Amino acid sequence: MNLRQLEYFITAAECKNMTEAAAKLHMAQPPLSRAIKMLEESLDTTLFFRSKRGIQLTDAGRLLYQQTTHLFREIEDIQTNVREMAGELCGNIKIGACYSTLPIVAEKIQIFLSQYPSCTFSMIQGTIHELESDLRDGLIDVLFLRNCIISSSEFVHLTLPEDPLCLIVHKALDRQPDNPTPDITYLQDLPLCVLDESRSGGLDSFLYSACAEHQITPCIVCKCYDNSAGLALALSKVSAAFLPLSSVTSNHYPGLNIKRIQGLDLSSHVTLIYNPYVYHTRSVQEFLSLFSL
Repeated sequence: MNLRQLEYFITAAECKNMTEAAAKLHMAQPPLSRAIKMLEESLDTTLFFRSKRGIQLTDAGRLLYQQTTHLFREIEDIQTNVREMAGELCGNIKIGACYSTLPIVAEKIQIFLSQYPSCTFSMIQGTIHELESDLRDGLIDVLFLRNCIISSSEFVHLTLPEDPLCLIVHKALDRQPDNPTPDITYLQDLPLCVLDESRSGGLDSFLYSACAEHQITPCIVCKCYDNSAGLALALSKVSAAFLPLSSVTSNHYPGLNIKRIQGLDLSSHVTLIYNPYVYHTRSVQEFLSLFSL
């Protein structure tokens, strides 16, 4: 077993298809298949289930994938540490982030790269559970979530400044297009998309309560898991949505109007999360320092 075989193995596991993995590795498919077969023979175990639909890891394959991923991360850290000891910061910083936090994350990345242009970033995608697991295992350096639902005491949490929620509504649904700050009665009969209660930290309850005080009932047509769904519904003229101001103003949506509803002061917050029990390169430490830890 050697590092090249392990590199081939990881690529095949992630592509779930030998042909695609070979193309990604810039090699022909038969040599890749032979290398994987030799790796299986050296370990005396089967690493993949093979079918017409592609390949899937066996239990032994999943274990090797986990440990090999850690091995390559450690090798990368060693290379980074040696290079940074001899000169400027040059590491790769791995970030997990939900969609609505990206404008805030992008602003910090821009600042960081202006100071350390030799550094790079990798954006890691996945479910909340997967990202939490990657953070615990050191496969992600920093995780950004909105209205954080990860409360593990093994992580450090830093709550960033509040981000006000604004109402975005398509011009086709806007009954008061010239009024950027209508009162709460504007919501009467307006179709709304809101975040699922498990993700929104009680914002639904606050919305219902505020509307009840003015004897109106919000017209909730959809509950979604992520703010990107609310944006998509607004752009499609299905419903209006309350979204973080930072995620709306960072892009240009000519078909949408942005409003602040009087009497309804909603806000959310972004939480930066990192694992203090895993090794962080100087690059990661400097990036974290941007947030005044």
